[in-house]
Amino acid sequence: MKIRTATLDDSEKLVPLYQELGYAISLSEIQSILKVILTHSDYGFLIAEDNGKLLAFVGYHKLYFFEKSGTYYRILALVVNEKHRRKGIASQLINHVKQLAKTDGSEVLALNSSLKEYRQEAYHFYENLGFKKVSTGFSYYLD
Repeated sequence: MKIRTATLDDSEKLVPLYQELGYAISLSEIQSILKVILTHSDYGFLIAEDNGKLLAFVGYHKLYFFEKSGTYYRILALVVNEKHRRKGIASQLINHVKQLAKTDGSEVLALNSSLKEYRQEAYHFYENLGFKKVSTGFSYYLD
């Protein structure tokens, strides 16, 4: 398995992975997202692939603390193809982002996960990797 940066050429193969995350997203939307993300140095989009087959991806963002000097990274999206779960792929992607954050001098790697009951398994996975539940998030949807 190889971990690499996503390219615009990956767009079509990303559609099913986005759908597994629960997003009804079109190929053109993914292309638009990649065109923006891949041009911003504070964003990253990594793909795990094996023999040209996309197995998983992780998207992340570098942010700056408001309450002190320094940076942290936030995982924005993480998904592994359901046929390839429980093989350590998600752990490898997270560890890759952890290493990037450490190398960049960041202090924290954060992530959010929805409050849906079916996400309980994901919560345990994150906790087993050393993540701590430290905050509650809120969203306000602008009409």
